[in-house]
Amino acid sequence: MRTPLWSLDELNRALSRGENGVSDKALVMYSSLWGAMITDPRGMLVPVEDHLVHRGDGVFETLLFEGRGIYNLEAHLQRLERSANRIGLRCPFSRERLTQILEDCFAASQTPRALARVLLGRGPGGFSVDPAECPAASLYVVVYRAPPPFMEMYPGGARAVLSKVPPKPGGLATVKTCNYLPNALMKAEASAAGVHFALGVDDEGYLTESATENLAGVDREGNFILLPATAHLAGTTLQRVAELAASAGRKVVERRLRAPELFELAEVLIVGTTTYVTALVALEGRALPTGPVQSELDALLHADIG
Repeated sequence: MRTPLWSLDELNRALSRGENGVSDKALVMYSSLWGAMITDPRGMLVPVEDHLVHRGDGVFETLLFEGRGIYNLEAHLQRLERSANRIGLRCPFSRERLTQILEDCFAASQTPRALARVLLGRGPGGFSVDPAECPAASLYVVVYRAPPPFMEMYPGGARAVLSKVPPKPGGLATVKTCNYLPNALMKAEASAAGVHFALGVDDEGYLTESATENLAGVDREGNFILLPATAHLAGTTLQRVAELAASAGRKVVERRLRAPELFELAEVLIVGTTTYVTALVALEGRALPTGPVQSELDALLHADIG
């Protein structure tokens, strides 16, 4: 049987029948190529020649809409800008215009709690690896439903294993690029092991991050511990939780940790935009210490989100 060669009309008829393989998980999509939003999943399309698609050449952010609006927006926009600058990419919009697009997309989703994935790509241009063939950057915003915070779904806390996936090299580890293959493999490791998270380990044996979340801790003096973000991405939610911990009178310290040291802490935490502040209760099948600080910080974060 020969492969059909369709006309655009035939493609449109297939799209109208819902035959483009997409689900209904996305609520809204904005494309800078159209300058408009769409709520019909059949029209949520990205050009195949966009280097974002076939090279992963782009950066992104994931933002939470809940309570009083878009949470921690300025921190996300700053990190998006830093990431874009690191790979020589310029957003086609000002922060003010991008903020308006995000607000419009969340409003069009008609849901009180949602996430937005902001994808800033190199843009359409061709199929080489050369960024110079792309005349202008592309920007896509996709809004989708936010899952409940982790501790609401799993009140007993999270379990983790140590990842065998090599860490991202050098400066790429601190840039939120669209090349998330190592992160995807880490999540696959966790799923295969029947746990929630896999924790990255660098070449010196120090812990880095999970697939999409940050690791933190509380020592026996009650200090809030951050891992220096030199070999992994600095988390916007983690930084905000650190500020909230400091405002509550806790000392915030940066410290590198190896896996055995987690068992010497008072509490071990996973922090992220979708996980909030989660208690990590086991690593490699061995129980980790737990305590009251997780719920204290999680309550502060919930109140801050509003």
